[in-house]
Amino acid sequence: MAQPLASPAVQAPVDVTVLTTAALPWRTGPSLFSLWHAGGLAALGHRVAYGLPWLDARSQMRLWGEVLFSTPQQQADWTRDEAQRLGVPALPEIFFFKGVFSRTAFSIFITQDAFAAAPPSRTFLVQEPEHFGWLPFKSARNRPGVEKILGIVMTNYGSYIRRPGNPVRAAFADFVEWRHKKLMRKHADVIVPLSPALDLAGVEDLVQWQQVTGVLDAFAQVPPLRDDQHGVYFLGRLTWDKGLQWVIDSAKRLNLPMDVYGDGPDQDAIRRRANQQNAPLRFCGPSASPWEVIANYRVFFNPSVSEVLCTTTAEALVAGRHVVIPNCPANRPFFDLPNVHVYDHPDQADTLLEQALGAPTAPAEQARNRFNWEKVCQSVAEMLGLKHS
Repeated sequence: MAQPLASPAVQAPVDVTVLTTAALPWRTGPSLFSLWHAGGLAALGHRVAYGLPWLDARSQMRLWGEVLFSTPQQQADWTRDEAQRLGVPALPEIFFFKGVFSRTAFSIFITQDAFAAAPPSRTFLVQEPEHFGWLPFKSARNRPGVEKILGIVMTNYGSYIRRPGNPVRAAFADFVEWRHKKLMRKHADVIVPLSPALDLAGVEDLVQWQQVTGVLDAFAQVPPLRDDQHGVYFLGRLTWDKGLQWVIDSAKRLNLPMDVYGDGPDQDAIRRRANQQNAPLRFCGPSASPWEVIANYRVFFNPSVSEVLCTTTAEALVAGRHVVIPNCPANRPFFDLPNVHVYDHPDQADTLLEQALGAPTAPAEQARNRFNWEKVCQSVAEMLGLKHS
């Protein structure tokens, strides 16, 4: 059963509460990572509660274009079914706290004290701890009986804000980064960044480097590449900051057909630009089961430099595909893995795409071991100080 909003008194104490700033069916990093963290920690025998933001009908319309859930219980039931479909261990108790979706920021703003909405908890695992303080609502740092709060930092907000190159936006980005560091310190004892792409100067004393994300097992079940198999794809949110212009340019220069999966606020503009440049791109829409569609391709082209850690790149490597990616801090966790082709300048991507299409494919065991969710959850439990049950 999903607990009603703001009713922590009736909930039993737990070892760890997992909090996230986004929930399925919005397929974003916090929603997918938290799903496995909640189910995986529960599968290890720990008492777990899973906290999700609840969006009212107006916010659901803004985010999904329709009202999908009339009650929190409906969303909880759907989330359990979806976790099972994704191969995630059975989810623990689910509770909700209030949030609103902003189309302008394309983010969910938390409007209730999520920590207070949680049951009594020994520890907290918080996706994007800085995000819980965007609005000036009460969310006290310390809770009676809480031994540790572990925050996972995964979004480079400063990069997104600076992208247009406007000096005013750059100044605002500096303020946002300063404020986020204050919120990280307020809401976490330890923060784990997903890669070196984040500027964490000033909170170095909180930082611990550890593998805290994985890849769904379904990607390891994708059939291996055949020697005669070709094809290039992009999969991700369709915004210009994900490098879609470079996808268009390479496809045009090489006259190389590429399939694009995903949706996003810039999707119409990206389609128009591709048509204007006569780039051989096919837009296939989003996929709820990406492991099924990438079976048809040999190469994943991901030119984005705005990520902190790109999960779709990890998924492609676990599936035994080649990846062509830029040399940037967010991609450093991939550089030592096989089937990775790294370029220093966008103009070099064309050559690497052609090389990847003809290169032999090495076994994917190293990537599968690194992004194994069961091992990740064991590591997270150790960081939280939870003994294996």
